[in-house]
Amino acid sequence: MKQILNFILLLLIPVLSFGQEKDFYDLDNSYHEIFSNNKVKSLKVLTKKFDKNGDIKENYVELIQNCAKNGDIVWEKEFYDDSTAAWEVNYKYNDNHQTIRTEWTWLDENDQDLTEYEYDSDNRLIKSRDFYKSSNSTDFLLEESQFYHYKKNRISKVTNIDNEIESFYKKKGKMVFGFNADNELKYKYKNGEFVYQNLDSIIFQYERNKIGQILKTTKTDKNGTVLSHSNYEYSNGLLMKVISKDRDGNLIREEEYQYEFYE
Repeated sequence: MKQILNFILLLLIPVLSFGQEKDFYDLDNSYHEIFSNNKVKSLKVLTKKFDKNGDIKENYVELIQNCAKNGDIVWEKEFYDDSTAAWEVNYKYNDNHQTIRTEWTWLDENDQDLTEYEYDSDNRLIKSRDFYKSSNSTDFLLEESQFYHYKKNRISKVTNIDNEIESFYKKKGKMVFGFNADNELKYKYKNGEFVYQNLDSIIFQYERNKIGQILKTTKTDKNGTVLSHSNYEYSNGLLMKVISKDRDGNLIREEEYQYEFYE
């Protein structure tokens, strides 16, 4: 279950506004100001998938989010492609809009994952703890802890409770490169934002605007063969639509973002 959660988080981080981090492991809910300024109350993502002939093969609500008036996303529910509810997430933040707690409930099995985040006096993430609770248990059990180390005010490495390195980071010019414990390049950052992710067999590359929002994603295999492109459309800073096409230009996926606003 934890592997599934980690994979989902990797996919969500560069796409959804609550996950786009202005600095590494900052978890500062960066775009809450956009939601607050636009008085966003809730968000619904409608997803369509298309077959090779361009006909709709799936049409469903993929995500629902609720926001506080200060722009923080406080709750969400995500759905499988058959519109079955998959999981719910509750978020809590500190006064700086940094995430301090996420609680995932897996609705098919009714078990839960919980992560708590701790920050230092400079608002840098220094520790996270992951807990798990099965559906037939009353208590959360600690599964793992991660510790975040800094050098010259930049994340330098992440270690576990046994002080083993899980990932480390190197800065070169305006770029920062993230490696796993096996010295494999997994991430590239520019201005504190992902511009490259290596998810083993699949690589994602991102083009962003001046405030860090994604404008285009290119998905390739390990050999650099383009598999698909996704383009992002915004209005008043709010993501409105994502259109994905395969390497031949055929439409394969479309996401429409619908907002409800506070009065």
